[in-house]
Order: sequence, then C-alpha cells, then structure tokens
Amino acid sequence: MFKRWIGEFKDFFFSKGNALYLAIAVVVGNQFQEIVNAISHELLLPLLNPFVPRGGWDDLDFMYFGGQIRVGHILDVLLNSLVTGWALFMIFKAIKRIDRLGDKEAEG
Repeated sequence: MFKRWIGEFKDFFFSKGNALYLAIAVVVGNQFQEIVNAISHELLLPLLNPFVPRGGWDDLDFMYFGGQIRVGHILDVLLNSLVTGWALFMIFKAIKRIDRLGDKEAEG
C-alpha cells in the first residue's frame, strides 16, 4: 500500500509536471508582483504625491481615538490591485486574440 502511494505521489509530483508548473507559476507571479510594485511605488505614487497634503502617500493617515487609519497603505494596495488587474486583463485579451487567430487558421 505504501509503495503504491509513493508511486502515485511520484506520478503526480514528477511525471505529470504539476510541481514544475506550480513552481513556475509562483516564480512568474512573484516577478509580476515586483513589476506592479515598481510601477506603483516608483512611477504612479510619486506623480500623485504633490496632491497629498503632507507630501507622501506613506505619511497619509488619520488618527482616531488613539488608533490610526493608514489611508496611504490602503491607497497603495488599491493602486497595486488596479494595476495588476489591468495587466492581467491585457494578457487575457492577448491570449484570446491569439486563440481566435489560431481558430481562423485551423478553419481555412
């Protein structure tokens, strides 16, 4: 029974490439997030900093009853999410366009 389980595990983990695909996805996802962070932190937020009363997104927060609402952090996460969503949308559109071109070539 244990040998069969080990064999199934090897088939799943090594033979079918599931672990390799997952590892590639993690690395590509990490790099994609680094790109989004760079665009957000080094390009977009500095362009908007002059419009923030205290001069920087990181410093933008509101105090309440001894606590703090980190509005700058919330805006940063929101901006990163929008940039990520936009980039993924563009990638998705490109893949769909490539699929349509492939279908047209297959038809005729």
